[in-house]
Amino acid sequence: MVSAIYNLALTTGANRVIRGARIEHVCGDPNLGPDKDYAFGMHIIQTALEAMCTPVTGPTLFDPMEQSAELEVAHAS
Repeated sequence: MVSAIYNLALTTGANRVIRGARIEHVCGDPNLGPDKDYAFGMHIIQTALEAMCTPVTGPTLFDPMEQSAELEVAHAS
């Protein structure tokens, strides 16, 4: 489940919750402009696809923002 209200989704028992951007734009941010909004949305969707392939034992949060920060650190090294 992609949700901007991820705490609610986790407490209601969703096994895989992907942190969305905003309530009115869960998979994007139109303030970024068309190209960056598209890339941002694709990053959220990619995280969701990876979450579907990840074994979990209970409610688990997948945060696209944490993953992009990890990628930036890896590329800087």
